[in-house]
Amino acid sequence: MQTLENEIAEKILSKKIEKKEAIKLFDGLSETDKLQLITKIKSKLLDATSLTKSSRISASRLKPIDQRDLEDRHRAYIKELAKEYQKFVPKSRENIPKNHFHFVDQRRNFHLIKEIKKMHFQITYEKAEGAYVHDIDGNKYIDISGDMGVNIFGHKPPFLVKALKEAIDRGIPLAGYSETINETSKIISELTGHDRVLFTQSGTEAVVVATRIARAATNKKKIVLFDGAYHGLSDNVMAMRDMQGNSLAAGPGMLQEFADQIIVLKYGDKESLDFVENHSDEIAGVLVEPVQSRHIYNKPIEFLKELRNITIEHNVPLIFDEMITGFRVGPQGAQGVFGVLPDMVTYGKIPGGGLPTGVVVGSSEYMDLIDGGTWEFDDDSMPKSKRVGMGGTHSQNPLKVAAAYATMNEIKKRTANCQSCSVFSNQCEGLYCKLNNRTTRMVEELNSYFLENNLPITIDHFGSLFRFRYIDSYWGITEALMFILLRMHGIETNIQGNCFLTTAHTDTDIKKVIAAVKKSLKILIKEGFFYEVKIEEIASVTDKPGDAKPIATGTTASKHVTNIDNSQIQKLKEHLISDLKRFDQ
Repeated sequence: MQTLENEIAEKILSKKIEKKEAIKLFDGLSETDKLQLITKIKSKLLDATSLTKSSRISASRLKPIDQRDLEDRHRAYIKELAKEYQKFVPKSRENIPKNHFHFVDQRRNFHLIKEIKKMHFQITYEKAEGAYVHDIDGNKYIDISGDMGVNIFGHKPPFLVKALKEAIDRGIPLAGYSETINETSKIISELTGHDRVLFTQSGTEAVVVATRIARAATNKKKIVLFDGAYHGLSDNVMAMRDMQGNSLAAGPGMLQEFADQIIVLKYGDKESLDFVENHSDEIAGVLVEPVQSRHIYNKPIEFLKELRNITIEHNVPLIFDEMITGFRVGPQGAQGVFGVLPDMVTYGKIPGGGLPTGVVVGSSEYMDLIDGGTWEFDDDSMPKSKRVGMGGTHSQNPLKVAAAYATMNEIKKRTANCQSCSVFSNQCEGLYCKLNNRTTRMVEELNSYFLENNLPITIDHFGSLFRFRYIDSYWGITEALMFILLRMHGIETNIQGNCFLTTAHTDTDIKKVIAAVKKSLKILIKEGFFYEVKIEEIASVTDKPGDAKPIATGTTASKHVTNIDNSQIQKLKEHLISDLKRFDQ
């Protein structure tokens, strides 16, 4: 049965509804439904664009099979592929049974599918340089795993190697300070726009400290976070939402007592804003992954702006978790792109330059709770009496700090003359403008290919972060085989889903990635891992207003349809195109 969003989208695109009424219906939807409606309209417009020579959308779409759909022909192909794969990476394959008793690998069982478990193993790398990794079997891959988001300048960039060698030559005393840590703190503060900088041992620890600061600052317990986000391994933030909206411990060994102090709300939903406003007296802080690393398509900018307004009004600390987006999409991360400045931000990955690290930045009001704030030698000033416990032997490890300084300084130099690197722009050749635009072009070409071939796949992206998403399917056997075939075609990905481009990738590398994706999918289509499903034909949005077909109705919204003239149609079209451009941005 047609959903309300589908019906509204059909009415808008078939020009059967006035702009005023469309806006009224739109405003009545939840934030999530608004996002879905925009996505549906965008998808249908893309369909229409790709079908300029046809008046109708194809009567069928492809759908991937999963393990329940396997037939003898599929099993025969998998058997032959497993033999080829074992010949392709024999030494990596042999390493698993040889070493798996002593080596506890938390990633080994991730996305494991029994029918293809012979091909389910990590390859063993021998070296990495630039955009490439090399395995012990002599294979060379274009690496789009991005070291799970850590790598933005490619493997082994000369400036980073130089900084680490110099740090080793100086020695790595863990006590005391170096000039490097002072300079690094200043650069991070300058790039992010926040007052003070704290180093931690990991991203998980950064989140722990930030939420601890929030609780100490407000004398309250509850931390709000949003369904679908990931904030690290700490029990402090590992909770999930059940169907009734209750918070549950996320897995074995995690205590419900911790989950009871967490409120998990829907991301982008107006009801969540209302909840924060109405329960601000018990909320110690709101923790947000502004672009959820598992759901990149969900970017509720207006929701974030309103959340910022509410938290300011009610004096609730707002914390952004930018482990993935921090220094990935711009020097200020997502906060710079969206124009929303939180009270604190947590980082990991990129700031460490490949070494384990975490960073918390924020306003003095909150960060002073760690060290008491600034005080002088020659007066009667003293640290604040209220301070939050914080420790960690390797928090300020000199090797890590040297890598952080080299990385942050490189970002500063390569964005110094670019006025657009804080936002997405195609107006310059600065570090982020160039990298983000290159990613966008690759994603657009592949998404067009998926659309033209009726493939139920899309690539979501934000800056140079991108993720393949099978529509209406979550990690079935077809998706798993696509990633195996990509590896056999010389492309190394990340089984956890997120992929990244780096400054080391060339246009030639990207062309090879595109070609490998297409080749892998053609093989899977040929071998029957996609099948056709019939869909209802719908009128093309390229039809003239007078030719628009009636739409089946049955909801209250359908009663408000009125006739509109060509000028109103044009205005509505311009309004929609304008909104879609902003949505893309």
